[in-house]
Amino acid sequence: MRFALLAVLAQLLYKAYQELRFRFYYGPIFHRFLNHRYAYYTALPWSLKMKFLRLARDHYEYFEFIPRAPLKLTRAMKAIISCAAAQLILFLPSKALSYYKRIIVYPDYYNSRITKRRHKGEVNPGLKTIVFSWRGIAEGLNREDDGINLLLHEFAHALWLEHKMIDQYEVLDVEIVEEVERYAAQEMANLQADENHFFRKYAFDNMEEFFAVAVENFFERPEPFQQTQPELYLILARLFKQDPLKLKMPKVQKPLFG
Repeated sequence: MRFALLAVLAQLLYKAYQELRFRFYYGPIFHRFLNHRYAYYTALPWSLKMKFLRLARDHYEYFEFIPRAPLKLTRAMKAIISCAAAQLILFLPSKALSYYKRIIVYPDYYNSRITKRRHKGEVNPGLKTIVFSWRGIAEGLNREDDGINLLLHEFAHALWLEHKMIDQYEVLDVEIVEEVERYAAQEMANLQADENHFFRKYAFDNMEEFFAVAVENFFERPEPFQQTQPELYLILARLFKQDPLKLKMPKVQKPLFG
């Protein structure tokens, strides 16, 4: 009985320590770094800012970040990656993305050991790993309205694969994912035939790429997305339980890089 009480007390003390560490260390550091530099975060009300910061902190501490030489992966770089994960799962079940254990970051585009092709990033569920090139990340974040964001793209792949592979916990709503698949199946033919389609051609490679490209555009270009693909936009808003159009995205005062 005494050991059980001590174990409970130790757990409570650890939780209190983690909360204090968040409130006086991680929370303020992440807030100063993101506010007025990361439009999505800046637009959130304060209560959701706190939730976002906790998620970013959790991913920052949870993932094993592995840089590939000659890249030196700084705390700011790891924070940027962690924030993209927080953005996607802000309203999803807390275990989303927990299947993956490590994040590998190359300095530039790289030759994949799996596909033997040149990549900006990829997801390897067998190794529970998500891979990015820092050049690809930087290119995606330099413009916030072009519908290209490597971080959101690869984390969307990771969520999709996790949803398809894992039965132990919920990742995405099954019925809404089926709606995405039905919509994608009919729209991919249109995309392939339409040179001026809102999505770039890469989206019609397969269902997974369609979803990842849709997610990039959902967060980066919500207004034109909603105007050109209103049905899909509503489906994704229900899937992610958030609507970027309801956030008044400010113009960032200074870039994340600089």
